[in-house]
Amino acid sequence: QMIGAPLMGALADRRGRRPLILLGLVTVTLQYIGYILAPSTLVFILIRGAAGFLSAGLFPAAMGVVADLVPEDQRARWAGIIMGSYAVGMIFGPVIGGVLYDASGYAAPFILSAIVAFLALVAAFFLIPETRTPEIRNREMLRTRHAKPQHVEKTAIWDALPRPIHMFLTLLAIDFVASFSFAFVEPQMVFYFYDVLNWSTTQFGIVVGVYGIFSVAGQMGLGQLSDKWGRKPLIIAGLIPNILFFGGLAVLSDYYIMMVVAAIAGLGTALFNPAANAFYLDITAEEHRSRIIGVKGSFLSLGGVLGPLAVAAVAGLMAPQHVFWIASGLVLAALILGIIFLREPQHAEQTLSTQEQASSQRSLATQASLRNIVAMASAARAERQSQV
Repeated sequence: QMIGAPLMGALADRRGRRPLILLGLVTVTLQYIGYILAPSTLVFILIRGAAGFLSAGLFPAAMGVVADLVPEDQRARWAGIIMGSYAVGMIFGPVIGGVLYDASGYAAPFILSAIVAFLALVAAFFLIPETRTPEIRNREMLRTRHAKPQHVEKTAIWDALPRPIHMFLTLLAIDFVASFSFAFVEPQMVFYFYDVLNWSTTQFGIVVGVYGIFSVAGQMGLGQLSDKWGRKPLIIAGLIPNILFFGGLAVLSDYYIMMVVAAIAGLGTALFNPAANAFYLDITAEEHRSRIIGVKGSFLSLGGVLGPLAVAAVAGLMAPQHVFWIASGLVLAALILGIIFLREPQHAEQTLSTQEQASSQRSLATQASLRNIVAMASAARAERQSQV
């Protein structure tokens, strides 16, 4: 997915959102059937890798549909609903899968997953329209040619990146740190709860559930706040609870206080995710949105891969509390980065309109200059003729 997300996102921008959504759901359906039929571990791994690549465009294309259909002042709200729905699956999927495995064995979770994916495919086929029709893509191409004729032939990733570039890079850095820090803490956190704090599996599950419930409910209920109060304040406000959560892991041992901290951290995620996703959509031109969401997804995946590797390298050299403090410090650094470099986004549509106005003004100025030159030449010629 880390490799495929930008590529599939770019394909969704060029060929339409709907084909990539359907491809992703077909892939997920066949993926779970393939898991059941896989004759060896190697085949299982190959299926998983291929499925990750081919389904990587599902989320970028879905977010592209949201951006295409939803007004600018409601983007964070609907991004929060999409992310909240995703989180519901991440929370309850493992629970249902565990129950099915205990009751019916290895194949049952995969069978149910394939059925659910197929139902989602059928629903998408009949209910999701194509929001980037050929007519829309052709109109955007003509508009871009009018606004920036010298760049019409360029299709490189650099030309698709949002501007100003420093704000886009800041968003990517913040997303990477958020993903990396959680992945860095998670393996150590599990052993810390069980071995140091002597929690039961039920206690651990309740804390994780509290975090998840507040995250899901918050994203669905609070996602629209950045539409009213701005993207940057909600991104900054969403990072602060994560700093407190990781720091709390290092200093707290009381179970009930930890539940409260987990709930606050869940609300932080609920504030951060919709605002960050809407920020990306705000600063990205319509014809590049899925590609940029794919790039964002790649950075999140990279953080999720490097975090566990990093903690594996340092866990034997320090106490668990030091790992938690490092994660807290990383998120604090990301917060400072956001305070310094992020500004409230100027919508890409407004930027393009400004470019078109500037182009029109340059054209009018050129025409006026040519008229003045012609008038001066005519006057000079008339003067010479009168002298003759």
